[in-house]
Amino acid sequence: MSDMPPPPPDDSAWSSEPPAPPPGPSDHGAAPDAGFAALRTGETVELARAGQRLGARLIDIVIGVVIGVIVGFVDPVLLPIVAGAAYEVCFVALKGQTPGKMALSIKVVRADNGTLPGWGPAAGRWVIPTVGYLLLFLPGLLVHASLLWDDRRQGWHDKAVKTLVVKA
Repeated sequence: MSDMPPPPPDDSAWSSEPPAPPPGPSDHGAAPDAGFAALRTGETVELARAGQRLGARLIDIVIGVVIGVIVGFVDPVLLPIVAGAAYEVCFVALKGQTPGKMALSIKVVRADNGTLPGWGPAAGRWVIPTVGYLLLFLPGLLVHASLLWDDRRQGWHDKAVKTLVVKA
């Protein structure tokens, strides 16, 4: 028999720190349904949930209808479309947020570095679904709904212009 004491018990099972999550797939910088995305800068951002995006869109639709009615008295066809484009594109390009997104604390950022999207991407995010809605309605609906099955919660309009919608 040896006079050496037995080794101490393994205390790792009693640690107060939670175990590290297993690494997930990194094809787009985030595990499916993880709710986070990695930017090329190394920063990780929390993605907006579909419900937040829908709520923001509904707020913006109400505001857009009010604007459309007001400007529709001057020109019932073209001016409401121009006003809607100006509303969406200007807010997203300059602030990354429409009033609806501000109300729900989400914003649009460039997927590569997390900065404001700028004028081109802001315009593209408006044009792509709008053309779909004007054509047959269903394509526009699919553009917005496509975020539901994407691992980075990007709609087709987000993918086309390389943007993410994240928690502000």
